[in-house]
Amino acid sequence: MARVTKNIITESLSGSIGKKLVFKVINGQTFAGKYPDRTKVKYTKEQLQYREIFAKASKYASEIVKDPAKKKAYKKKRKLSVYHAALKDYMADHKKQQSKEK
Repeated sequence: MARVTKNIITESLSGSIGKKLVFKVINGQTFAGKYPDRTKVKYTKEQLQYREIFAKASKYASEIVKDPAKKKAYKKKRKLSVYHAALKDYMADHKKQQSKEK
């Protein structure tokens, strides 16, 4: 990964340009590199299960944010954003269910 120095355009830039180039800021320095190729990564069964669980949690949190009544209830409960509070609750409930099954 190449370090970018004294460049007005890319200074403090982070993110990707298409699927070709990635900019990262690490310890205040900007780095540019090739977009990561993750096609050869093989996930374990457990990783795939958690990806599925997290996708369900994300969907649940999005539905909470879309419903004004539910969203208002979450604002009173937490300092987190409504989305993140709902996500946290879903994951905590899942963890409780898992411990009961064992």
